[in-house]
Amino acid sequence: MVYHHLQPSFSGGEVSPHTAARAEAGSFSRWLKTAQNFILHAQGGASNRPGTWLVAQAKYAGKDVRLIPFICGDEEAYVLELGDKYVRLHTSAGPVLGENAQPTEWGTPYPAHEVAHVNYVQYNQVLYLVHPAYAPQRFVRAKDGTFTWEEFMPQYGPFRTVNTEASRCMRLTQEGGEITVAGVKAGVTFQPLVYPQYALMADFNGQWFYLDENFGCNIAAMVNKFNQTFGAQGFAAEYKNGVVTVTSPAATGGDANGMELKLRYHEDPVESPREVAVYTLSGGTNAGTVPDSGSKKQILESDFDYFRPAQAGGIISLTHEMEGQYVAGSVGYDGVSQTLKSGGDWRLKTAGNWTGNAVLEKSGDGGTTWQVLKRFARESGAENLSDYGTLEETSQMYLIRLRGENVTGEMGYELWSDAFVQEGIVRLKNYLGPRKMEVEIVQAVASGDWSLRWAPGSFSPAAGFPACVFFYQDRLGLACTATEPQALWFSKIGQYQDFGHQRTLQASDSFGLNLSAKSLQSIRSVVASGGKLFVFTSGGEWTVEADGAFTAYTVRARQQGERGASRVPALAAGGRVLFVQARGGVLRDLVYDYTCAAYLGADLTLLARHLFFNREIRELALQQEPDELLWCVMSDGGLLTLTYQPQQDLCAWARHTTPGTVCGVCTVPAPGYDELWLCVRRANGMCIERMNKRLASKAPSQQLFLDSAIAFNFAEPAAQITGLTHLEGQTVYALADGNPAGPFTVRNGAITLPAPAGRVLVGLAYEAVLGSLPIQPPLADGTPRDRKHRLNGISVSVLDSRGGCVGVEGGRLDELVYAPQTAYNQAPGLQTCVCHKVLAGVHNLRPAVVFKQAEPLPVTVLDLTVEVV
Repeated sequence: MVYHHLQPSFSGGEVSPHTAARAEAGSFSRWLKTAQNFILHAQGGASNRPGTWLVAQAKYAGKDVRLIPFICGDEEAYVLELGDKYVRLHTSAGPVLGENAQPTEWGTPYPAHEVAHVNYVQYNQVLYLVHPAYAPQRFVRAKDGTFTWEEFMPQYGPFRTVNTEASRCMRLTQEGGEITVAGVKAGVTFQPLVYPQYALMADFNGQWFYLDENFGCNIAAMVNKFNQTFGAQGFAAEYKNGVVTVTSPAATGGDANGMELKLRYHEDPVESPREVAVYTLSGGTNAGTVPDSGSKKQILESDFDYFRPAQAGGIISLTHEMEGQYVAGSVGYDGVSQTLKSGGDWRLKTAGNWTGNAVLEKSGDGGTTWQVLKRFARESGAENLSDYGTLEETSQMYLIRLRGENVTGEMGYELWSDAFVQEGIVRLKNYLGPRKMEVEIVQAVASGDWSLRWAPGSFSPAAGFPACVFFYQDRLGLACTATEPQALWFSKIGQYQDFGHQRTLQASDSFGLNLSAKSLQSIRSVVASGGKLFVFTSGGEWTVEADGAFTAYTVRARQQGERGASRVPALAAGGRVLFVQARGGVLRDLVYDYTCAAYLGADLTLLARHLFFNREIRELALQQEPDELLWCVMSDGGLLTLTYQPQQDLCAWARHTTPGTVCGVCTVPAPGYDELWLCVRRANGMCIERMNKRLASKAPSQQLFLDSAIAFNFAEPAAQITGLTHLEGQTVYALADGNPAGPFTVRNGAITLPAPAGRVLVGLAYEAVLGSLPIQPPLADGTPRDRKHRLNGISVSVLDSRGGCVGVEGGRLDELVYAPQTAYNQAPGLQTCVCHKVLAGVHNLRPAVVFKQAEPLPVTVLDLTVEVV
């Protein structure tokens, strides 16, 4: 009996062998055994993915690069190449060049091995970037089209918990002359990665010193070897309770800052490592003196050992409760009164027989400059003055005074200020010793008295810097440092650098929030969606929202789940939030379920688990047009796509291959679609590429289905193609006037075509493969799985296609034959038709169909109809 089996859709995607046996599933007819280099459309069809254009080669061939989108308008989009302590800017036309015709470049603090952990957010034409080991940065496009890269440190806060120990106090003093500085060890402490299947190789400061004799990562032996090799120089390593600590000599600790201990994990020591971990020494300072500059230095002093060199750059608040102040005296012609400190209310009385003007002034910079607060005038015989007022609500402390202006006679005065609380802020500059630090004043300190109420800033090299950055309700948000991993901080409304507050907390002031979990959970990423903040930690999922305006008084946080998330930033898609689960191998969504009145989510990798076996998701990028695709970069350099339409219950995975390993992806808007950019490690270096828009034209010569490609347009047809240095030594293919040609091997950056052509595209080839699950015709007497069948023929419906071949899995593949519609000596055009092939199959228990496109030409498969006997 002949049975005609139809697979009308491929929108189930590639499924794992565990899933493929579930013939009873309702979506079984949409599943595939293989979906390689195909884009799976939500409508059901599948199209081979377009190729990529070479934009540029990265600055360094062997170092990691991160691609970051920077969108400045509907028609102005850039991609940042973030590499080893540099950033470059690219457009679809190529790198942004400077006056010397070289790529414009800015310096950054991030070494290559750290760029993967940079978190970023864009607001208007400013890109904010954070990393837990470096001060926040920002990349700014000015109105005139110029760009700047600069450090961005929050002002006036935030701070950690205020000290409550009566035995620990601080005060601000002044010192002159030379100041002795104590030397401090540089160091690093870490929990080493252990891979029993790899051999460990280690080097320090560029000098190799250890290689495992056997596999298993013997950390103790590595530490012993370190001490034998570098102990005479004063360096020391300790391995205790699973943690390694490396320190430098104390007196010359500053010279050791930046030295790196690199652990390389090899399957074979003669080959490239599978994993590299880099640990950098910091926090050291050299013994010596601070030269005498001739002026007094502001010194923050503690009565206990507290300060460390790594605290430089951070801030500390000192709070003093100031009693009400009173001054009295007399002012002559242009004289001034004594000054007093005020943080709010003031009162003024005058006495005596005088005429002229009395001017009440304030100074916010310690008396350097003065501003008029209020002006009074008195004529002869008039009553003396009696007035009061309040300084504007602020956190600033002012000096106030009375100044005479053309005063005749003697003006007696009495000036009062009410009690106030002043939070002074100093920034730590130079380490002087465990009890002294040179500082600069950020916000006036009210007194030189010892203060019990002091608090260190939340951000510094010692405390760590934010790992996450986001925007919400016109506030800049920062989250997660090494010392406060569960904390979030929000800037003042509209003032994104100001993390301070007034004496009386206002609705627009900055505030912080700490997640109260059952265990320590570091915040991994934060994303705004649906009017809420979704906060993903290492141990759970949270929502942060407010009743009404988002303020310190209305904010609330609720834990919604306990899955935990990896460091890959979550993103919003399809009305849901997608995040990578804690161990990196599972992608989940999160959406509100009205039935349960809770946020729930599904495992989006469940049916295609084989694609994630022993692999982790390292980066995500959402491409919304023309198909809603989620691109996933894997830890082994592979690339996956998820066709995601939750409203249609659609979740289809496909894999993508290219000659090289993918290191990063991002998307930027382009006319009519979202353009995907890739960073790919090729044989000759790191290439930055952008994916072509599929079928922007249906002309045969305009089709790009080659990777890392370059286009050549000749006024007169040519056969010699040069300018292919990035593909040197590689096997490439060409599309010459719409016809495939090749293979060729690039020699001296050139290839020779068999015939001259006017438009030539040259690049790396890849195969697109669709493989069906075993065909299982329905039988009246039970399952067909234990019975042999033969596939006689197949009909393939194609749309705007050319090329391709089809056959039985494991057998011969035959080319599809299209009806000729092209004039002599012209490239065949794209066609929409049904192609039928007779299959040379044999009887088999599990017969299946394979469709393959190996030529650099477009093909879209709409359905497959198989004749089964």
